[in-house]
Amino acid sequence: MATAEQSLVTMRLKRRQRQDAQVKAPAFEEVYQRHFRPLYAFVAYRVCDRTAAEDITSQVFEKALKAFPGYDPQRGAVSTWLYTIARNAISDHFRSQGRHDHTGLDEHTAASGESDPQGELHANETRRELAVALAGLDLREQEVLALKFGAGLTNRRIASLLEISETNAGTILYRSLRKLKTELEGVNAND
Repeated sequence: MATAEQSLVTMRLKRRQRQDAQVKAPAFEEVYQRHFRPLYAFVAYRVCDRTAAEDITSQVFEKALKAFPGYDPQRGAVSTWLYTIARNAISDHFRSQGRHDHTGLDEHTAASGESDPQGELHANETRRELAVALAGLDLREQEVLALKFGAGLTNRRIASLLEISETNAGTILYRSLRKLKTELEGVNAND
């Protein structure tokens, strides 16, 4: 009799596991649909290379999919988890490239759509100056700018992802933008 009860319990547990797995699959699809664009924009903003951004974003979601059954919402928001994976993947990318400069200009911003060669030349020069100015910022400042303007996150979300206060996120953002403005004004004053 005990073995029949054990079999029944085992069958129920297996059925429950299958149901849980079926529930998690659509949940991950929702996570992917909701977070793909901002995460890709963040990665693209950081690596300045569309192909690399696509590869890294793909790696992020592959790692997330494999680890999703063990994801615990009690430990943090899914977006925090995904951006942590992305930040690590970006660091791995730069390390493998032998690069330590984490500038933040996305390649797709370089497509100006201008048909005027002089205007396009000016736009390219402006982007180059901005890239140099961004490279002069420290990693934390670059990351905050990438999360704000690449991923389009609020200061509250940035603070949560970087485990800093919302005020600190706003202060870093403000100071980073002031540094960029000062640097760019200095470049333009020298012209």
